[in-house]
Amino acid sequence: MANANPIARWLLVAAALLTGVALVATVWTTRSGVGGASEALERGQADLLRESVRARFAEAGGSPGADELAAILEDLEPDGLRYIAMLDGAGAIAADAGTPSSPRDSLVRELAGARPNVPQRVGGVLRLVDRRIDRRPPRRRARAPRRATPLVNEFEPHVADQLRRSANRALAIGAITAGGLLVIALVLFRWILRRDALERRLVEERRLASLGQMSAVLAHEIRNPLASLKGNAQMLARGLPDGDRTRARADRVVAEAVRLEALTTDLLEFARSGAIRQEAVDPAALLREAASGMPVDIDAAGAPPGWSLDRERVRQVLINLLENAAWAAGAGRVDARVTQEAGQLVYTVRDHGPGFSEEDLPRIFEPFFTGRTDGTGLGLAVARRIVELHGGSITARNHPSGGAEMRVALPRGRG
Repeated sequence: MANANPIARWLLVAAALLTGVALVATVWTTRSGVGGASEALERGQADLLRESVRARFAEAGGSPGADELAAILEDLEPDGLRYIAMLDGAGAIAADAGTPSSPRDSLVRELAGARPNVPQRVGGVLRLVDRRIDRRPPRRRARAPRRATPLVNEFEPHVADQLRRSANRALAIGAITAGGLLVIALVLFRWILRRDALERRLVEERRLASLGQMSAVLAHEIRNPLASLKGNAQMLARGLPDGDRTRARADRVVAEAVRLEALTTDLLEFARSGAIRQEAVDPAALLREAASGMPVDIDAAGAPPGWSLDRERVRQVLINLLENAAWAAGAGRVDARVTQEAGQLVYTVRDHGPGFSEEDLPRIFEPFFTGRTDGTGLGLAVARRIVELHGGSITARNHPSGGAEMRVALPRGRG
């Protein structure tokens, strides 16, 4: 998977996501269709029971008693019939059989407001108030259509309920499956992001390791002849009178040798091993020490009393940031602050200069990249290495009010 095409990775995540969404949409659409089918089944069952009851009423002579109603109920119970009642002209229950869904007193009131010939769900059963009008042509024109005896049927829609339960189970299973697919897609998404970040970091670590090894060899090879060159140039300069052109050239050689010494020191620091020595340190005092001799406004009001870190190496980081800020600010002000935020020690250094260019900002922590004419381009790379060895982070940005801002966040160590 490490060497897989990145597009294939994202397609895998997208496929899991789309499959989950499609599954939910399909099951939901199916359930909606099942709802309509269930209602049709209920209406069909209601019509069948009504016609069956009416047929048995006709066999019983049109006005059966309680015994006949009980016989009809027993006969149609396998079809779902649970209660049957015959109403009189005033709407009261004249005779019934079975157990109604509501007490008989309240049942009469409910029947008065019920819609005729439309099955309505009451609890776990369907109730049908049959107020059919016999519209067969009368023998005489003046005679009104006869009204059939009002009936109340309550029945259990077994098939429709079973269909709904099956649809709900399918929906639940589909939702769980879709949820699982969505979780898998999310896990894959986060895993891919971490994997890509880890791969980039490993590539960067290998590149920096190779660069560090080369830098260490180069620094060691340069250091000894450079020290000899510098010493001889200093001796030559001291033996010449001030103002002499040869003395000026010797002084320039010494100055360049000093600059090369700084470069070799930075190279060796960049190639230095990752071992850090943590100890209890006063973070505010460390910032003041690093800013000694520089025009820096320090805010240490939110600083913790102590923190565990590598004193000398973090001091090196702060000196580097403060010197860069002082150079960028020119005659402007440099602000430095130390606080504790979300369990981390945070140093912030801000200048009031022109800030970073948009092209330079992504590259400022790269080795040998610098905007200073007298810089080696290793200061911020070394600073990032030291901060990361502490398990922290260092970031750079252009402050909204102008100037550049560097932020170092260090977790509490075990010193």
